[in-house]
Amino acid sequence: MLPNLIISPGDNTRGGSGGGPDDDSNYLAQTVRVYGFSAIAFGFALGLTFLIFFGLFRLWGAPSTHITAFVSKINPNLWLCFIAGFVGGTLISGIYNLLMVRRINLFGL
Repeated sequence: MLPNLIISPGDNTRGGSGGGPDDDSNYLAQTVRVYGFSAIAFGFALGLTFLIFFGLFRLWGAPSTHITAFVSKINPNLWLCFIAGFVGGTLISGIYNLLMVRRINLFGL
């Protein structure tokens, strides 16, 4: 069952002093779930991108001699490319989400 979403800035019957998202007792759990899912989704997308790019570079060669030399020098395993992209993307997205969450308030946003 979907929660009752309040979209008007008028009366809020959930209680609390200001009626904002901080007064909702499930706000922190929902925030962690949403940002965690987006971090994992971004990690999966970056891992899949690494897998495709390095696979294409191994099959057809790279468009530049510098990239060809780099790919032939490291001789990437496709699964390791996916794991590296997944872990790197998850960390990048997790750090970005932590910096942009209103509670840290690093940049005053």
